[in-house]
Amino acid sequence: MSGFEPWVLLTLILSALPSLLRLPLWVAGLALAGTLIHYWGTLRKGWRGKAASALMLGGCAAGIWFSYDSVFSGNAVLTFFITVVFLKWGEAHTRRDYLLLIFAAVILSAVGALYFENMLSLIHMLVVVFALTMSLTAIHMDPAALAKNLLFKTAGKLFVLGLPLMLLLFMTFPRIPGPIWDIGIAFGLPIKAMMNRGDGQFGKEMTLQPGGIHRATQDNENVLVAEFKGVVPFISRLYWRGPVFWDFDGQNWSVPEAWDNRNTLMRTAIRSKKKLDYELVYKADPVDYNLRVMPNGSRWLYGLDVPAGPAPEAFISSEFQLLSIRKVNDHEPKFENLHSFLEYRIGKRLDPKKRARALAWPENTNPRLHALGKKLKNELQTPEKIIHEGLSLLAKGNYTFDAAHLVEPGPDMLDRYFFEEKRGGAEYLAGSFAMLLRAADIPARLVSGFRGGTVIALTNFVIVKQANAHVWLEVWEDNMGWHRVEPKDIVQPPGKKRVQPKAEQKPQAQQVQVTPAKAASLPDAKNASRFEKQGTHKKEKNRSWSLPSMSALFGNFQKWIINYDPDRQMEILKGVGMEKSNWLDLMVTGIAGVAGLLGIYLASAWFRGRGKNDRVTVAWQKFLARMDKKFNLEKSKQECPKVYLDRVCSARPELATAVGDIISRYIEIRYTEDHSKKAANLFQRQVARFVSMT
Repeated sequence: MSGFEPWVLLTLILSALPSLLRLPLWVAGLALAGTLIHYWGTLRKGWRGKAASALMLGGCAAGIWFSYDSVFSGNAVLTFFITVVFLKWGEAHTRRDYLLLIFAAVILSAVGALYFENMLSLIHMLVVVFALTMSLTAIHMDPAALAKNLLFKTAGKLFVLGLPLMLLLFMTFPRIPGPIWDIGIAFGLPIKAMMNRGDGQFGKEMTLQPGGIHRATQDNENVLVAEFKGVVPFISRLYWRGPVFWDFDGQNWSVPEAWDNRNTLMRTAIRSKKKLDYELVYKADPVDYNLRVMPNGSRWLYGLDVPAGPAPEAFISSEFQLLSIRKVNDHEPKFENLHSFLEYRIGKRLDPKKRARALAWPENTNPRLHALGKKLKNELQTPEKIIHEGLSLLAKGNYTFDAAHLVEPGPDMLDRYFFEEKRGGAEYLAGSFAMLLRAADIPARLVSGFRGGTVIALTNFVIVKQANAHVWLEVWEDNMGWHRVEPKDIVQPPGKKRVQPKAEQKPQAQQVQVTPAKAASLPDAKNASRFEKQGTHKKEKNRSWSLPSMSALFGNFQKWIINYDPDRQMEILKGVGMEKSNWLDLMVTGIAGVAGLLGIYLASAWFRGRGKNDRVTVAWQKFLARMDKKFNLEKSKQECPKVYLDRVCSARPELATAVGDIISRYIEIRYTEDHSKKAANLFQRQVARFVSMT
């Protein structure tokens, strides 16, 4: 057995271990069988070895068929890959085979890193990387050096030298949330090539059914890409407006079948900015952005809520949606210099017909919700107080946001959600709250679309996918118009993260996180901010010494290693004075850092080698000069010492012993690991003796 085979096997086992712990036990059995075939002697190369491999491969196929729901699932593919890798180990006998297995171990270790997001994952990865270094070093090391137990020393040096490079790249390489191909957008590649045109139905079907939002969020297809100018707002504040639902039949929300009639839409559309400004009762937090929309089979452009003006080849509907004049079937509309307001109150007048639609209640449905709404109206009277009280009920009611949970259909579906189960997705939450307000004689409707998106690290691009599908409600108050109410933020408060991608961006106010104690103050953002500040108290410092908290240590590990995202990266950059940075600065810093480290390594090696070989080189040049001058045996520059020795022995046999000793010592010092001071001294003395004697 070759000296490097045990290290290759150890690397394979360590790399596959996390996967084997998660897969069925028979997978580990197949891996063990493949390992044992390698030690079957000459039999493994004959028909018996091939038959055993074919039998195990067939057993793997059968196991996949009976163990997994789909033969193309992730675990099924991983099982097949592990089996093939260990069967390859069973027949491996050339250096090329072992190198191929090392590359397979790299893939297995990367897959294994997905299973453990804790300290164990980091320790395992470091061990695997060291084992990979050992294996590659052993494969390429001279057998004589391998026999001298120099493997650990050589691999250890490489591992230690690689750690600073690893740390530098980890810290500086731009963090990319989501699929790695999204980085293409940040580098200016055509977005069309990066994005799929799928068949996602959310926004196409004009009926909002229970569970519809959850089904849409299971789809990872792209909807749009927005490029913001300046600050990228908090992701939780980005509402991409789509269908508006007025009509509820007790089970589903729907829009009229003829909503898409172009003549009707254009007749009621807001055709000018002057008219839109007239409708905007209140506007705040303006944003500018460019928009690119994927084909969706309809007119939806999903403009940011609410649009501040129309765009070429588009118009704003009477429900304040940004729509395309022609259906978006096979082209990707691009709009530049769009404007929107994140905070708004819009609408001067609600005509009687629309008011009736926004107050409609299906007969013989949800009596408890209806009674609660009437009670709130009688007790509180004003819409503002009723809305606040409704949000307070959600905050205090132990509700759970679970998009996958379905409430049993029926005429009292919303009653059972609101008063009993208190668990469900946005359809139930927004729908029940809208109907509660209707019962209190407050016009309300649902708005669907998308909320949030994914920010490409350290850029101002936001990608919105079907997974961001959401529904919220709008409430009408006389003299104030329509305004957004988001009950989800009461049940499941948004995070406080924000992204600041550009150097010219300025800090913006911290986002408010809603708690039950603050619910009664919503949806007024200014009041919420005021209550947030009032509820903040400084903790008294504990001046006594104590052991460090292990939970705090592991929490910091989770924060700075596992969850090292773009925000964490920016925190570190700010700490070292790089507050105004983008992804290009990080790439340049990383490349410069790697070049600097490699320069330091090369300079260090040169100085160390120079110090060790100076005396040897001087003595060697003196020896060659003596051979040329005294015996006319000049050594050419391209002639290796061994060939020169053979030529000297042929020309002057009497010098063979003395010259052979000097050249052998030089070869050992120059081309082997014997760089000791003792060897250099002996070589120098031998050259001096030869020169003096000749």
